[in-house]
Amino acid sequence: MSLNAKNTEWEQKRAGIWIAGLHALGAALFGLSMFPMVGLLYAVWHACATLPVWLKLLTFSFSIGVGYFAFGLTLILLAVAFKNIFRFRIAAGLYTMYSWQGLHWAAYNSLILVANSAFLDVLRVSPFQILFYRLMGAKVGEDVSVNTAGLADLSLLTIGDHVLIGGGTAIICHGFERGLLRLAPTKIGNFVSIGLNTIVMPDCEIGDGAVIAPCSFLAKGTRVPPKGRWGGNPARDLRAERRAALAEEG
Repeated sequence: MSLNAKNTEWEQKRAGIWIAGLHALGAALFGLSMFPMVGLLYAVWHACATLPVWLKLLTFSFSIGVGYFAFGLTLILLAVAFKNIFRFRIAAGLYTMYSWQGLHWAAYNSLILVANSAFLDVLRVSPFQILFYRLMGAKVGEDVSVNTAGLADLSLLTIGDHVLIGGGTAIICHGFERGLLRLAPTKIGNFVSIGLNTIVMPDCEIGDGAVIAPCSFLAKGTRVPPKGRWGGNPARDLRAERRAALAEEG
């Protein structure tokens, strides 16, 4: 067996161990996050022991709602803490999937995925969402509304002021090219509007005041100029198309 083959085999085994560790870390994250909620429910149930059954159940039901928020806040804070404790970091570059950089990318985005799926997707367009993004390393300006849980690779993402991101939109700063993982930053300027169900790929830049039409696809490296009106798959300059169409009709 060649040295390269042995190295690849070892990297794959290391990745398997790493993934198993991430499952254990996820279980710990969920378990610790549920502790405040379970403690609250336990206390409420015993405090209501002498109440009529219907009132006891009603009080307990409301406590579940409060407990869910306690769970969610604990979850996002622990996700940030785990990221810092275990030093999960990502940086722009081209990496093999089984490299340390690739494994750290997987761990970092796993924390984001768990927080989004279990809590933040329910609370879209909320201060909790923006707080989490900032704590995970994203640069987010003022008066930003994010109506999606589809943001990943947060520390490579920059969002300006007064930005609106529509529901179902995915903004990712990674892609796979011939088996390699590419990480590249994406920048969204001020006063930008991105329509629902749009996909923004790595290394994109959207200029100030630009509008992206719903259901658009911005391929890797797309540059939308300030005040541009772009859309389609792949996204293109809609104003230029309209001018060309009018010229043909004239």
